[in-house]
Amino acid sequence: MKKVNAVFCLLLALTACSEKQESTYPSRKSITESVYASAQVTPEEQYKVFASVSGFLQAIKVKEGDEVKKGDLLFVISNQPTFNNEQNARLNYEFSKELLVGKGNVLDELKLNLESAKVKMNTDSLNFWRFNELSKKQLCSQTELENAKTVYLLSKNNYLSLQQQINRKQKELDTQLQQAKNNLNSSSLKTDDYLIRASISGEVFQLNKEIGELVNVQEPLALLGNNSNFRLDLMIDEVDISRVAIGQLVLITLEAYPQKSFEAKVVEISPKLDEKTQTFRLKAHFTKSPPKLFMGMTGEANIVVNAHLKSLVIPTEYLLSGNKVLTENGKKKVRTGLKNWSYVEILGGINEKTKILKPAK
Repeated sequence: MKKVNAVFCLLLALTACSEKQESTYPSRKSITESVYASAQVTPEEQYKVFASVSGFLQAIKVKEGDEVKKGDLLFVISNQPTFNNEQNARLNYEFSKELLVGKGNVLDELKLNLESAKVKMNTDSLNFWRFNELSKKQLCSQTELENAKTVYLLSKNNYLSLQQQINRKQKELDTQLQQAKNNLNSSSLKTDDYLIRASISGEVFQLNKEIGELVNVQEPLALLGNNSNFRLDLMIDEVDISRVAIGQLVLITLEAYPQKSFEAKVVEISPKLDEKTQTFRLKAHFTKSPPKLFMGMTGEANIVVNAHLKSLVIPTEYLLSGNKVLTENGKKKVRTGLKNWSYVEILGGINEKTKILKPAK
């Protein structure tokens, strides 16, 4: 039995010695150093739709995926007393307007009376003048003159009184109409609170309520956004944040496009750490984007923090601990630069003619 074990061990040793050790030479390549970030596609412009009043959802005028324009009606919240108040205010406004400028309005009637009073006043004035001329010639009595004067003065006072009535009525009707208009505007504003409209143009990404459900001011009814302009929200670990700067290149891979890579640039860096995730949030804009994007797409991002062209590099797996490489003459110390998953930049210690051996696993 012992002889068999000895022979087996000898065979293993001979096999190991016969295996040829892998080797390579340093080569010139462009090398980049990057930091990792998780990525999510987000509309550049989006907002959550909230109601300003509570009530029951009476109608939903859109569905998910619909295109809407700013001002389009999205939801109707039920509140019949408010709608009734608006209708009453509108009727009161129309009535006040009719009294002021409508057919057969009050002022027209008063103006007809004023015109009649003016004719009578002019007639009585002329009659008084005639009696006054006759009196000078002693062709009428003093009593007749006084009667003519009295009739004229009464006509004149009646005319002036009607003028004042018309002025007062004009102001009264103007005030009533303005008050009715103010009440209508106030009622319309209250009614508008129950009509939820779009604040931006875009796509309805999500609806959160169904008809008949209770609506309050704290829960969003929907999510709207611009479906033609997307950005990337990146989450980066706090240990890497000091290496990131605005304008840096971002290489993106998305779950929806697993075999492709896209490019973006960092445009914004949040100055505050998210305490829940212990990450910083970055924003990036695509420079080379996928043919079609959807809100919520996820992927991975590598933010290029450094890049060197035509650098001397070796495969990462050839580098030993302590920044050493294995040559035919034994281990040799090297000076390194940029590093990534594939390559290590060599700044000194070996050259392109140095043969290096792959360390055994």
